[in-house]
Amino acid sequence: MTPIAENVLRAVARKCRSEIISAIDGRPKKEHDRIITTLLNKHAKSITALPPDTFPAKRWLAFYVRQVDKELRQ
Repeated sequence: MTPIAENVLRAVARKCRSEIISAIDGRPKKEHDRIITTLLNKHAKSITALPPDTFPAKRWLAFYVRQVDKELRQ
């Protein structure tokens, strides 16, 4: 993957992460999966052409959201 594509994926992941955090704040845990899946689907549509063809865009985005989350929590 090129550095440009990775930077774009990380930028979308940061935006998605911030939306996820604000959307699940104060909601019961049983609703979290539905909310997170909806937001990942929404943001994955914007990056469908970027990641390599090894995995779907939603899976790449979920990976980068977790990576960004780990980096920001340290």
